[in-house]
Amino acid sequence: MPYIRLSLILFYFSCLSCVFSQVAIDYAKIEARGKSFTSRLKSGNIAFLKNAKPPEGTFRYSDLVAYKNDLNNNPDSIRFGSYIEKSETTADSYAYNLFAFKIKEDGEAKYYFTAIISMDVSSEIYKVTNPYLFTQKESLKSWWGHTFGFYHESNSEAREQIPQKYIYKVCPPPPFKE
Repeated sequence: MPYIRLSLILFYFSCLSCVFSQVAIDYAKIEARGKSFTSRLKSGNIAFLKNAKPPEGTFRYSDLVAYKNDLNNNPDSIRFGSYIEKSETTADSYAYNLFAFKIKEDGEAKYYFTAIISMDVSSEIYKVTNPYLFTQKESLKSWWGHTFGFYHESNSEAREQIPQKYIYKVCPPPPFKE
């Protein structure tokens, strides 16, 4: 009988420690997973997307071909950025955002693409749950509006919890001139 009580007490405290302990988020792991998932795209190796059937309004392969051509012909004109964010709607979900743009002569930012890699971080192995790729104007505007909110609005507390190393230094420029 005393062993049963001891077992119950140990079980009780082990359950309490599960409830009150919070798993530390490994931002380096999120970044590494995001980078590995987007490395082909970033380097211009886009052939794997040629026969993709993306959802309407997200990306066009022809936009990626233009990116690849600019990358090959004038790589210094392309700026890359990335940041990690916590999902506002899904617990244990973070996203790695990678974007590529150039500043045109008129000062407007021309975005080549934005790739968002959403991950479930609830276990030791971070699993990609949803990858997104945007090259079209409306999807880029939507992404930028979300990004602007991350940098300037209600997400400031969530942003402050992420180490600065994993956040683009300033809000990226808008993909439109208005």
